[in-house]
Amino acid sequence: MPISISDFAEEAATIEFIAPTGYLQGDKKSLFKLEYPGYSIESVISDGQVFVRRNELHQHSEKYEGSDPCRVAIQWSATSIGCGIVPKGESITALRSVHTPYTTPPLGMIRDLKCGDQSAGDSYPSVDALFSRILDCISFCEKDIRRYGAEKFLWTGDDPNIEPLSEPEMSRLIASFLAVYGGVNNFEVSCEPRAGGGSVDFCVYGHVQNVGQAKIAIEAKKAHSADLEHGFIHQLPAYMDRLETRHGIYLVYWLRSDRYPRPDFPAYPHLEMEKLHPLARTGFVRSVGLNLALDRSPSRI
Repeated sequence: MPISISDFAEEAATIEFIAPTGYLQGDKKSLFKLEYPGYSIESVISDGQVFVRRNELHQHSEKYEGSDPCRVAIQWSATSIGCGIVPKGESITALRSVHTPYTTPPLGMIRDLKCGDQSAGDSYPSVDALFSRILDCISFCEKDIRRYGAEKFLWTGDDPNIEPLSEPEMSRLIASFLAVYGGVNNFEVSCEPRAGGGSVDFCVYGHVQNVGQAKIAIEAKKAHSADLEHGFIHQLPAYMDRLETRHGIYLVYWLRSDRYPRPDFPAYPHLEMEKLHPLARTGFVRSVGLNLALDRSPSRI
């Protein structure tokens, strides 16, 4: 599964994938390694175990016996790192973790990341590179939305009867922010009404060397949607088939706050681990939570 560097710009994140037959056996394999002055994080697989290290502290999973496909997860927060392995058909309900000093990604690293390395007119070297860059930019969009208070435009009504706008209306705002990044990172954003219904076709196009125009499908659901799993299992793969792409992004709009207590999870990572991680994935798919919750106005606190 392609890994976006923006995963490492968050205080808390989870990277999870299905390891194919025999992948955990044999010589040491590097899953990822990121280094910046005063900060480093990496994960490797060796002899049936997954290891994760941040700065000077590390943790390892239990040893996975056998060569059957399995589910691997690496997770970190500001105060811990952890990892785990289970058979492919099982859910990872608990990880081995170790407490760490309070650690957050360096601001300089995040600033460098936002600058990117694409020159005007450049093609991407691979579809994976385009995919990773779009994931980065979606993360930046969330930060911009929160910084400028744009999440307020996604809600209607007054307390105690506030309600979020529809998923298509929310997607149009996300697409508008993402298109700004597309202008400087050589990709185009499309968010057009879908024929025969109120939904939208949300996708990204970018030019890839030796491939031509590549497409990334985006499907979006509110976190409390009754169709959350259905959208992941059926709607996104069907959309990917229509676009003839193996790359897709499943956006989950996180809306819970003291003003809107839905869904019944304390935070998005809990929902992702319980609801989405156990589901089968077609092609290269990433689920991404966007915090669009409406915080209480300071004048009302």
